[in-house]
Amino acid sequence: MSSPTLRHRLLCSTAVTAALWIATAQAYAATPAKPAPSKQAIEACQGKKAGDSVQLTLDDGKKAKATCRVLGKQLVAQRGATIGP
Repeated sequence: MSSPTLRHRLLCSTAVTAALWIATAQAYAATPAKPAPSKQAIEACQGKKAGDSVQLTLDDGKKAKATCRVLGKQLVAQRGATIGP
């Protein structure tokens, strides 16, 4: 194999690798951050454990069924179906 061909292949593989890194960084940067849990969601699970059912008071004053889940390092009431405690 000649030296120019080897250099060309090396240059192409480097360019492809750089393009993949850039695409990955852009996709990560475009991922929206999840909002912090509401005060009501945190308070509803005070004194509870993961998997406990609770009543969550919504911003409009209505009540909703929720389950206490560990989110990060905090126990938070979450509505809707999820898998696990």
